[in-house]
Amino acid sequence: MDPASAPLYEITSESEAREYAGGVRVRVVRAGWFRPDAGGFFGVVPKPLWSRLVDADERGRILCRLNLLLVESGGKRLLVETGTGERMRDKDRDIKGIEGGNPAVALDAVGVDPGSIDFVIVSHLHYDHAGGMVGADGQPLFPRARYIVQRDEAIAARGDELRLQGIMETEQLELVRAARQLAEIHGEVEVMPGVTVLPTGGHTRGSQAVMIGLAAEGPAAEAAGGRQPRAIFFGDLIPTRWQLPVRWTSAFDDYPVDAVEARNRLLSRAIDEEWWCYFTHDPGDLPVQLERTDKGAVAVRGAAGGMGGSAAAV
Repeated sequence: MDPASAPLYEITSESEAREYAGGVRVRVVRAGWFRPDAGGFFGVVPKPLWSRLVDADERGRILCRLNLLLVESGGKRLLVETGTGERMRDKDRDIKGIEGGNPAVALDAVGVDPGSIDFVIVSHLHYDHAGGMVGADGQPLFPRARYIVQRDEAIAARGDELRLQGIMETEQLELVRAARQLAEIHGEVEVMPGVTVLPTGGHTRGSQAVMIGLAAEGPAAEAAGGRQPRAIFFGDLIPTRWQLPVRWTSAFDDYPVDAVEARNRLLSRAIDEEWWCYFTHDPGDLPVQLERTDKGAVAVRGAAGGMGGSAAAV
């Protein structure tokens, strides 16, 4: 996939928007590209394994998308993630290979008013997820939105752990707080009808996934066999389909043992309950559903070779 041949900003068309249980509609917003270091992205996974799925450039980086979700339910609009923003130095943007990244610019480019966003869910506070919470002027890019962050993540950002120094968007978090738009939540919380955050930990202390679609319950659910369409956004717990092998954690995971357990638990549910899956950095078509191969591995349903599909080569 060549960024020169694809639009910098894209959004799922209205006709192709996915609707989940409870009338929750979801579109994917492509907010630009970035190029993380392949060694960091795949951690201890040997290159002969991950290079079957994706190629690295001459600087050892792989090409990834900055995927946001635009979710609509009950007359409200919610955005999942804020991309990289544009507050970092040009040198850092070059090292990270960032193109685009400002969520407000991306939304404007695809015909969505940033002022129409009621809630913003930030999966965690790394630069490629929380870097677009505020603009160059220090004001929140979404002027009427409540920003949803796990309390454990905010505490970690304000703490003094050496590993976290300089890699959490602490300044932007405090600017959102000063604007009285921050909502620090604790645990599993329904943000609006059919949209619930699930704390996962693993990648960071306060990482959270997003569950989309009302849970099936009551007589209507029984009549439908207890199965209604739902979806999950994994955040960086599982950033692309390339990390579907449960033990393929990243060097960026602060708590890799916890990450493996959380990944295994959510992937098992995604398969058993037939959830649709959204990946935060995957350049391929989204969403996808998952299955287990004859050898017990987790794979994208119907993908050639059991993994990757058309997104395996970049």
